Amino acid sequence: MSKKRLVTLILSIGIFLSLAATVFAAGQPRRYNENSTVKGTISQSFYQVNAKTDVAVKRITVTGTLYEKGTFGTWQKVSSCSNTSTSSSCSASSNYNTKPGRSYRLECSATFTYSNGQSETITSTASH
Repeated sequence: MSKKRLVTLILSIGIFLSLAATVFAAGQPRRYNENSTVKGTISQSFYQVNAKTDVAVKRITVTGTLYEKGTFGTWQKVSSCSNTSTSSSCSASSNYNTKPGRSYRLECSATFTYSNGQSETITSTASH
């Protein structure tokens, strides 16, 4: 391959990657408040979901769904929890005794309804 063709190929790949990144970024929803978060934790006997924000809210609703990985690699729902708060933080938890040697995934969701009427849902996942 000639040096000119190699340079052209490298430039073409660079342009393609740049366009792909632009398209991907355009598809991502813009967050209203970057400081609003939701995080989950899984321990041996319980799991918990915590959401918080640094702006005024009307309501925060959190949900957590716990999944256990079965023997054939499929995830099965084993428990869930939810809660609502009118303050800047909200938590939900539930008791669940995890089994040794099993994998667990906690899908967390928080819907923030801000005082100015804006609303957004943020999700995260925790593993154990």
